[in-house]
Amino acid sequence: MQPSHLLGFGALLAGLWLLSVANGPSTGGAPSVPPLPPVANGHYVLVVEGDRDQLSITHASPKPDPWAGVPKGFSSKWTLTVQDAGGATLAEVPLDLSKFAVAAAEKGRPLKVEGCIVRDSHIAMLVNVPRFDAAATYTLTRREGDTVHALGTATGSHVRELAGSGR
Repeated sequence: MQPSHLLGFGALLAGLWLLSVANGPSTGGAPSVPPLPPVANGHYVLVVEGDRDQLSITHASPKPDPWAGVPKGFSSKWTLTVQDAGGATLAEVPLDLSKFAVAAAEKGRPLKVEGCIVRDSHIAMLVNVPRFDAAATYTLTRREGDTVHALGTATGSHVRELAGSGR
């Protein structure tokens, strides 16, 4: 055997040894590799309607463009959380309800018009969220201090159905 073949064989054995050490003790199967996080497949434009105590997703429109993300520095006590079947959070999107009358005392009141500013206790808004094939639930919440109020939940299949209905 030529020295270059011996050197190559030695390097191969050393590489295999390093791989076995890096993966820990053998379990008899393939090394466990953590799954990659799901990748968004474009985004949805959702129509969210209701009031301060109950919100629902009433329409969905799929868009091929990537989700633009949360505006830098924006946070809200109102959120839409997308989770997979195992309960892992895929996305948490803060909702801007600053233009709506959402105080407890304003619930059910008719809209109020002051000049060109309209404040209504009925919420109807568009929400952009990443579209995940693995999405199992879309949950709308409001946080008040340490308490989180669930305002509505839609299944991933329901959102996909809304998006496929052509509305």
